Amino acid sequence: MEHPGITRSLIAFDEIIPPRGGTAFTVRAGQVCRVVDLEGKQVADFICFHLRDFVDKLSPENTQLLNGTLFLTTGHHLYSTKATRLMTITADTCGVHDLISGSCSEYTNAFRYGVRGTPNCRSNFERALRPYGIPLAEIPYSFNIFMNTPISTGGATGIQEPKSKPGDYLDLRANIDLLIAISNCPQERNPCNGWNPTTLEVVVYEVEPTGKGAPRQ
Repeated sequence: MEHPGITRSLIAFDEIIPPRGGTAFTVRAGQVCRVVDLEGKQVADFICFHLRDFVDKLSPENTQLLNGTLFLTTGHHLYSTKATRLMTITADTCGVHDLISGSCSEYTNAFRYGVRGTPNCRSNFERALRPYGIPLAEIPYSFNIFMNTPISTGGATGIQEPKSKPGDYLDLRANIDLLIAISNCPQERNPCNGWNPTTLEVVVYEVEPTGKGAPRQ
């Protein structure tokens, strides 16, 4: 598909992630990772690691603390376990994402729904990151792009259908070299993905300069 604001010559990486699938890839400092909801109402569980220090990885807790909010959008940053500023959100056409729900797993699905052996995001991450030597125990919990988990005034939470429409996207600019992993959430036992997991697209692109050494924001 065509991508607003991106000319084809700037694209460094482009992948369609099938329903229930996962992927991992590297992104260089200054490049932008765009996650696109192709059909609407599909969640992307998103994690990242410092490329030269896998211990320094996404921390949802530090991200909330250092941004001062649970509701991330344009201008906010993803922070690591060592308080490294990993990525900056530079565009957001949806505006509703989740920082508190973690990732579905074999164990939480068994607890909540009484079923075993279900597709889940933790297993997707484990498979995608195996070639990099990162075991499940070292995989952080995720920033959930397009996930809709409102919080009541009393503090109660509950998963609702995403607000994302077909073609909605989130752009994250890498501040350092990163390893990124994305799980195209396979959950179909709650409204997380509108009860019907569908495809995502991930595009990594260069920022076209507008002047001497000045990246366009």
